[in-house]
Amino acid sequence: MTIPLFPDQDPAVLEQKLRESFKAWVEYRARSGSTARSERPLKDESAIVYQEMWHAFAAYCASRSLDTTTVEAADIKTFLALRGAGNANGRPRPSTKGQELSPRYAWRMLTLIDRVTRFQARCDGVTPNPAATELLQLSEYRYANASHRDPLPDYCTEAQAKRLIGYLTEIRHSESASGPLTWKEVRDRTAVALMLGAGLTPGDVRVMTLDGVAVAGGRKAGVPWKLALPGNGNAPARETPVAEWAGRQLALWLSIREAQNIDGELVFPSTRSGKPWSHTGCYESCKAVLSGAGMGDEGGGVFKLRHTFALRQLAKGKTETEVARWLGILDINSMARYRHVLPNQVDVV
Repeated sequence: MTIPLFPDQDPAVLEQKLRESFKAWVEYRARSGSTARSERPLKDESAIVYQEMWHAFAAYCASRSLDTTTVEAADIKTFLALRGAGNANGRPRPSTKGQELSPRYAWRMLTLIDRVTRFQARCDGVTPNPAATELLQLSEYRYANASHRDPLPDYCTEAQAKRLIGYLTEIRHSESASGPLTWKEVRDRTAVALMLGAGLTPGDVRVMTLDGVAVAGGRKAGVPWKLALPGNGNAPARETPVAEWAGRQLALWLSIREAQNIDGELVFPSTRSGKPWSHTGCYESCKAVLSGAGMGDEGGGVFKLRHTFALRQLAKGKTETEVARWLGILDINSMARYRHVLPNQVDVV
């Protein structure tokens, strides 16, 4: 175990410093313009998960007066052990999309630590700390990211999806069971409806514009049936179909949006003036919707809705190429994980 070099340093200050290192790393990747896997912009989904992981590591290091230059392999192994026990630095382990601390998860954590510490070393003009790199060479972690170890995607069962759709679509009436909904509550539920009914991510929801909603030419008059989405992070600009029930939900939201005189071109702004919905605000609001539907304690988070959409389309006979295009996935090999679910004939709505 490392002997702290700065025993008198305020842990809160050190933890914030480590958090800032992560933030700077994410921002660097967002503007790098690189296509290299380790340098290109992070998707919203990855950024959220990695932030949770790094913040837990930052709290652990701060409690022991360690930073990116002084942490050693033994310290990281202790952290992984505590993380696996559900307690790092006395705090509950944050959500990690339902994953346990498997060798694959440990590989992801070590890779994250390695990349952020190397980035910080480059910024400071010092030699990178090799601690995480050394651990990544161990056989227990080195092969943990092999493709055959890819976890199956979390998805909604038929019962879960029907329950969620019922909860989301009750707002077609003027009041919910607990009274009138605010315009933001309608917005939040409609955003979740498009995650399940059109395969959108929180990032897609935040950047979607009114001119990307296709109404003309659909099977039902006045009901959106297709969405055009701009490029977002690693995802290219694309079009995706909308399930009819979700299209009706979107039509309702657009009518409320107009009645509220909400400005701007964003479909889901955060304010009446049209201010963009923040990354954290969108994610937390959508998680609250799932909680309200009784799905807050179920694994997978909001991204299980996107996986459910993909499985639904594949089960209907759509090709992997079509579904990948609708999801904005460039690497068709990423669709392989869905093949391991479909042969089990799961029910998806």
